[in-house]
Amino acid sequence: MKEDLFEWTPGHWQEWRDANNPYRRYKCERDRALAVRALQLQDGDTVLEVGCGYGWVSKALLEAARIHWFGIDPAESMIRQVQLSLGAYEITALVGQGSRLPFPSGSFDKVLCTGVLMHIPDDFAVLREMERVLRPGGMLLCSMNSVLSPASWVEWVRNRSKRGFVQNYRRPATYRRYLENLRLKLIHVYGDGLFSTSVLRLGRFGFPPARAFPLLRVLDGWAVEWFPELAHEVWFTASKTSEALAARSDGP
Repeated sequence: MKEDLFEWTPGHWQEWRDANNPYRRYKCERDRALAVRALQLQDGDTVLEVGCGYGWVSKALLEAARIHWFGIDPAESMIRQVQLSLGAYEITALVGQGSRLPFPSGSFDKVLCTGVLMHIPDDFAVLREMERVLRPGGMLLCSMNSVLSPASWVEWVRNRSKRGFVQNYRRPATYRRYLENLRLKLIHVYGDGLFSTSVLRLGRFGFPPARAFPLLRVLDGWAVEWFPELAHEVWFTASKTSEALAARSDGP
């Protein structure tokens, strides 16, 4: 995977998050809070973050509890930035692929992969590896882009002008089946937002406009609690059961 193909560099994503766009800032902060809320971190937890990027979510995890954090990302520039930005913590950050995790089976209490699987053609292979390295009773947190989301139509328009790489959108039922095939027990489904997570650019103009953000943020707070699978990015938490040790699925 070539990082320049996807523009997966610290500078690119830092500029994206720091842009003067309330929708982007809201999604970024919501992602951090959602990861901490969903993982229910405890002091002493051993945590693996697959596709850690430059450490945007990672820092929030390290601030939430005294965990043993491990991160892996295919981009060397991301790992270098993680080591710099999280230098105050004892961490282990490695260059590698989610489909071939360099860890023994049953190594981690918590494994997370957010904002990543929609960029990977064989997302089930990564999920299978994450299940392998998760200890019995451990928790998996993963996210996917929902084709049921109103924002998926925005991305469909955006992807029409792209060449090569586009984001993948799945039905939430597909990920429920993935987890079931891996003998993982679904705990909870979260949504990042229905209305305030994606903006369609039309020249200098964006839709929805910035002035609509306060109202849309309030609507989101209600909507994602009742209809999480309609969110742009749907997050699943699941636990590793004893059945997962007895029989591992060969495919979705």
